[in-house]
Amino acid sequence: MKNNQLQNLYPIFCRGHSGGRLICDAFIRNKIDMGKVAIERKDTSFFSIRNPIIREIILNAYDYQDSAPSQQRYYQDLMRRYVTEYRQSEIQSKGHFGWKLGITLFTLPVVLDAFPNAKVIHLIRDGRDVMLSRLEARFAHLDDLVNRLVVFGDATVDHFEGLPLTSETIATYRNELEIRHWVTAVKYGLKGRAYNERYLEVKYEEVCQNPIPVFSQIFDFIEVPFLNSTKTWLAQAVYNTKMDKWKSLPEEKLKKPLEIAGDLLGELGYL
Repeated sequence: MKNNQLQNLYPIFCRGHSGGRLICDAFIRNKIDMGKVAIERKDTSFFSIRNPIIREIILNAYDYQDSAPSQQRYYQDLMRRYVTEYRQSEIQSKGHFGWKLGITLFTLPVVLDAFPNAKVIHLIRDGRDVMLSRLEARFAHLDDLVNRLVVFGDATVDHFEGLPLTSETIATYRNELEIRHWVTAVKYGLKGRAYNERYLEVKYEEVCQNPIPVFSQIFDFIEVPFLNSTKTWLAQAVYNTKMDKWKSLPEEKLKKPLEIAGDLLGELGYL
C-alpha cells in the first residue's frame, strides 16, 4: 500500500468510559472511516489486545521511548504493518480514517512516530466520573499482564493495599482500582504533548457543554470539513447529564480516590 494512503490517520485515544463513543460516532457521521465498530461502544475490535502485535506494543509501552533507535523502528514497523492490514481489510474509503479503542492509548507514541502525518485526539474525562463507570472486562481479567500494565503502569504488580489481586480484593477496592487505572492511562496519554501540533487534548465535559465549538476545534485540527449534518446530529445527541455523577458519593467514599488521583485532577483543572 502506498504511504499516501496511510497519511489521513486520526485515531481517538482515551481511557475507556471517557466518552470516546460520542467522538467516534461524530467522526463516522463526518465521513471519517473508523472500521468495523461495535454498535454499542463504537470500539474498533481490530485493535484488540488479543492480537499479538498490539499486545507486544502495549507490553513495551513504558520502554519504547527510552529504547535504542533500532528497537523503536521495530515497534514502528509493527504498527505500520498492522495499520496497513487494518486499512486493507476494514476501511472502505480512500480518505480519512482512524479507530477508537481505549487500550490502544498505550500505543500513542508509536503511532505518532510511525506515521509522521497522523494526528491524534486525546479525550480526557473527570476521573471521579470515570471511576464510577465500570470497565468489567479489564478488572475481570487482571491476571492478564496487559491489563495489569494499563491499570498500574507495571505488569508485575500483583497486590493492592497489601492484598493479592483476588476477585475479593478487586470488589473491595473497585473505586480505587478504577481511578488508579484512570491516572495511569491519562498520564500515559499526556506523552502526546511532546508532539505539539499533531496532538489535541479534549475534555469530555467541554464537549457536553459546548459541542459545536469543541468539534469545530477538533475538525479544524485534523483539517476535515465540519459537515452540517454532523452539527445537526450533535445538537440532539449531546447532553450534560453524565457530568459530575461523583457528587452523589459521600465524602468518605472519595477520600481514598482523591489520595490516588488528586494531583492529576488538579493539574487538569478538575479540582
